[in-house]
Amino acid sequence: MQGNSKKFVAVVLILLFLSIQVTGVFANDSYVTLRFGSRGNEVVRLQQALQSRGHYSSTVDGIYGKLTENAVISFQRANNLTIDGIAGRQTQSRLYETVSLQTSNTSSTTLRFGSRGSEVVRLQQALQNKGYYNSVVDGIYGKLTENAVINFQRANNLVIDGIAGRQTQGKLYETAPVTVSRGSTPARSQDSDVYWLSRIIHAEAGAEPYQGKVAVGNVVLNRVNSREFPNTIYNVIFEYYKNIPQFSPVAEGTIYNTPSQESIQAAQDALRGSRPVGNATYFFNPDKATGQWIVSNKSYVTRIGDHVFYQ
Repeated sequence: MQGNSKKFVAVVLILLFLSIQVTGVFANDSYVTLRFGSRGNEVVRLQQALQSRGHYSSTVDGIYGKLTENAVISFQRANNLTIDGIAGRQTQSRLYETVSLQTSNTSSTTLRFGSRGSEVVRLQQALQNKGYYNSVVDGIYGKLTENAVINFQRANNLVIDGIAGRQTQGKLYETAPVTVSRGSTPARSQDSDVYWLSRIIHAEAGAEPYQGKVAVGNVVLNRVNSREFPNTIYNVIFEYYKNIPQFSPVAEGTIYNTPSQESIQAAQDALRGSRPVGNATYFFNPDKATGQWIVSNKSYVTRIGDHVFYQ
């Protein structure tokens, strides 16, 4: 009898030990540490959570780049956490315990001029991805957001009132675009891709010959398809390196200028596969810049107008 008691106690202790170990495993694995360079679904989740809290206003692409790192720093600063730009257990725990992503919910909350918060952030991001909103995603339903809603309603034959009610939001989130990206072949969203590609073409090559305009689009799309750069048109255009934007129009603000019809056509031709500069991923105007690093490290392709192209 005494022997059985000892065996029972031993079994209980073993089970208790195993339960502690299993619990520890799940606790340790609940949050994967994410940092600059991380990629995947965990980064997507992080970006969505940061976006819904108003700290991240760029494209949710699953790439932990400079914009994501800055968003993490912003969240850490606002929540009195260690500011290191790394989404570790403490940062993620605080972020996820206070946010509901509602990624599959077509919210029935009516949004209108004066509304604020995470639902407005989501609305602005969706309008931006569709090409109707090109200002800062700040969670404030102001005049620019109202105008974007009106334009979306007009384009989709909805009641035009500038109010994002159930019908407008349902249509907007139902038709959220899939952008051109590396590693997949989804249907392209002309709204979003032409919107941004035509603007960078107009800003960089507005005075260039038509072939030079298409060439700039060619370079952007080559970057999208290269492992060395972000994998969407939007993120290629707005990529930063050492806090410096890769395309000067982003710093100057001319990226937001309305493109000419010729620039729009050039963007469409580039998206259809026109490649006047082949595999080039760099270009510059030698009359305005030396392009020393490009010249030293890349191969010359050709010159079109005022721009020289390298791969």
